[in-house]
Amino acid sequence: MIHIEQLSDKPNLQEEFGYRQVGSITLQTETVDVSSSIEYVMGFFEDNPSMHAVPIERNGTLIGILEKSHVEKMNKSAWDRFWQKDLDSYIDTPLLSLRADDYIEKNIEKAMNLSNEKGVRFFAVYFRKSFFGIVGLHEMLSRITEIRARDMAKARMVQQHLLEPQVKKCKPPYTVHTWNRMANEVGGDFYKDFSFSDGVRHMVGCFDVSGKNVAASLSTMAIGSFFSALDQFEPEGIFGGDISAMMDSYIQTMTPSEMFITAAICYVDAEKQTVYIQNCGHTPVYIFIPAEGGKISGKTMNANLPPLGMGIIGEDKGGGFELPIVKGLRIVLYTDGLADMVTPDGERYEDERTRSLIASTYGKGKDEAAGIYKKAIEGWMGDAMQPDDITIMDIRF
Repeated sequence: MIHIEQLSDKPNLQEEFGYRQVGSITLQTETVDVSSSIEYVMGFFEDNPSMHAVPIERNGTLIGILEKSHVEKMNKSAWDRFWQKDLDSYIDTPLLSLRADDYIEKNIEKAMNLSNEKGVRFFAVYFRKSFFGIVGLHEMLSRITEIRARDMAKARMVQQHLLEPQVKKCKPPYTVHTWNRMANEVGGDFYKDFSFSDGVRHMVGCFDVSGKNVAASLSTMAIGSFFSALDQFEPEGIFGGDISAMMDSYIQTMTPSEMFITAAICYVDAEKQTVYIQNCGHTPVYIFIPAEGGKISGKTMNANLPPLGMGIIGEDKGGGFELPIVKGLRIVLYTDGLADMVTPDGERYEDERTRSLIASTYGKGKDEAAGIYKKAIEGWMGDAMQPDDITIMDIRF
């Protein structure tokens, strides 16, 4: 039983509770005695149009909640009004009582289950062992939506911070142009252009996390934290496949076993004038090599290593491809959101169109290439939903 206090004895405490607490969306209201007439309750709802339910008490004890919709049904039937004696025949017993200082997220599942099973839409709320007010399922769901929107906005800020370009102390022998279009507020694509402090070693990586939305974004943060640690405590003399093995082991410890991250990584050694490429379960890497007579030789490097996070990259030291740096060399990395995009009719873009699209931007400037990508992506998808994040990294030497 919940003890009833007069509303006049309590200050307006709604604003005293945190944004995530039940009390912040609870309507403080006077209770109505169960012996009151239906006309009295009808008058109460007319005088309080924002109220959709009223708490009912008997002898100072809350016994249930009467919904406005029930009263409206009774009002339509003269027979029901004639026979109606007490209001307790029409009230919902408070099957779930909530604490004003408890968190909405903790109670939303119980409230939803009761609504589905019993049709209950309003719940009693108490504070310090006294009745405080009532809260509706609609208000709880609305606040949960707002909370998640705020959390997503914060997660996006964190993710964007991790994607910010590194302040380089040296000029690498290449430029990187990156185009990214997320399917949701936060995504599972991650990309990085990273230079070691010696000014000789550089790495450019494109990563794609399995899964969607918040869970995927948390895994991208694990990759971001790896690069943050690498920037602060970079290992001396370690490069190429050894870095990939370290990343593989790190991600394995930081993410759930069912999560994995595909990656295409280019290790650039400015001193040796070489690029070492590893494809860890990722989409094809397209390589354009200038040849004699102004011709271009195109190569495709498919995945030949497992994704990161499985802890086995270090077992295969030979899973890469090395080529010399020449002027005009171009390497393009992208995520599978590009090939997976579909038309409104469900037709997939596929790898062949992707390769042709990337090849069509050879020799184009950054802005012109961006325009070509934008036109192709928007033209293909139209008003269809974007199924996955799209990232393209164009590395030009």
